[in-house]
Amino acid sequence: MARHRRIASALHNFLGTYTSRYSDYDGYWLFGMAVDTIDDLDIDLLHAGDSSIGATPDAFVVRLATERFADQIEKAGLSISCLREARLSITKSPVVTRGVVNGHVCVGNDIRFAVRAILDLGKTHETATSVFVAPHNPRTEFRSTRHKRPSGPQGGTVDRRED
Repeated sequence: MARHRRIASALHNFLGTYTSRYSDYDGYWLFGMAVDTIDDLDIDLLHAGDSSIGATPDAFVVRLATERFADQIEKAGLSISCLREARLSITKSPVVTRGVVNGHVCVGNDIRFAVRAILDLGKTHETATSVFVAPHNPRTEFRSTRHKRPSGPQGGTVDRRED
């Protein structure tokens, strides 16, 4: 497959995996946890820097973006070194809308995720998607079954399910 098709595919797959339910923080969808603090965020996907270190949803947004991007580039059979620049722009619409989360009507915002990559030869590739995001609500959301719960006193797991 030609390199331009592989990068286009990698960018598309990156946005799909990054915005999916598999992007979770403490077992809940990452973007529901971070929607209140995201307005306009620009992430350098090649150099996360120290801002990606931390235990907050906002820091995890950055760290996960760089990890998922590198993973999709590798899966496409490309090397990060073939990229001159790669940026993710996350923009929250200021308009509050209604959407459905697990069968419940919720208020939230549309968030636009746009990724742009410039190859070493100067060719630019871009793709974008928009997703409805409601603020995290443990009454309407389910914790991921992949989430590892802390060990209890007897070494078992503690079910921290919120009602």
